[in-house]
Amino acid sequence: MALMSTALFVFVGVLVRILSDTIDVFQILLFRQLVFITLLIPSIIISIDTLLKPQMVHLHLLRIVGAFMALYLGFITVSNIPLADATALGFTQVLFVAIISRVFLSESVGIARQITVLVGFCGVLLVVQPVFEATSTIYTLAGLAGALGAAVAVVCVRRMSRSESRVILLTYQAVFVGLIALIPGLLAWQWPTMHELVLLVFVGVISSAAQWIGVTAYKLGEANVIANIEYAKIIYSLAFGYWLFAEIPNSVAVVGALIIIGSGFLPLASRYWSKSLR
Repeated sequence: MALMSTALFVFVGVLVRILSDTIDVFQILLFRQLVFITLLIPSIIISIDTLLKPQMVHLHLLRIVGAFMALYLGFITVSNIPLADATALGFTQVLFVAIISRVFLSESVGIARQITVLVGFCGVLLVVQPVFEATSTIYTLAGLAGALGAAVAVVCVRRMSRSESRVILLTYQAVFVGLIALIPGLLAWQWPTMHELVLLVFVGVISSAAQWIGVTAYKLGEANVIANIEYAKIIYSLAFGYWLFAEIPNSVAVVGALIIIGSGFLPLASRYWSKSLR
């Protein structure tokens, strides 16, 4: 299930990249949120009383800002640089989560975790291979800012999940990110063709399905194992990029992708090594 979830998320990036040639990113994001809200309507109706009495409002606001940054800047990045590069930049979320958790939540980050994060970040640099030209730098920074926003949202959810239900977390993000995208989306609005409309609906439906499948996978499997499977995104991105956009990675990028994948399995190897020494 986790492999299916990661594949669907990468496929959403493919759809966004195709749509961005003719549809503004704000409009794509607005459609995504509208579809998401539509799918949540039954749960919203059942939980309306609870939704009107939110707790930890400041964390909800911070999480919404982070989620908007992650989605909008993620869409901008995947629309303008190779798919594998955009995916690799998204993995820096792990680095930002570790920093935020350490600084703001006083959570300890063990040596093994630090090594994993640093090795993964080195892999990201090898895949992206930043050249610091004006255009590429802008989109690289957008990808990093999107990963930072995603990290902020993840940390906020971690704190709020103890007292807020999943319906509240999903609904607030869907509604308020949609409201943020509403005005710019309407200003950039153009009526989509039937083909574009189908793709826009697919973005919303597939995103929702991927999120639901991912959450289910975390419930049924061990969190560490499922988290490591997230690194399969880089494989899917390389495959989709080559197949659909003729993006051929060089040998350095391939080495970087292997390092990223390997970094995901370092914690498991470390745990196995520790047990074998006992």
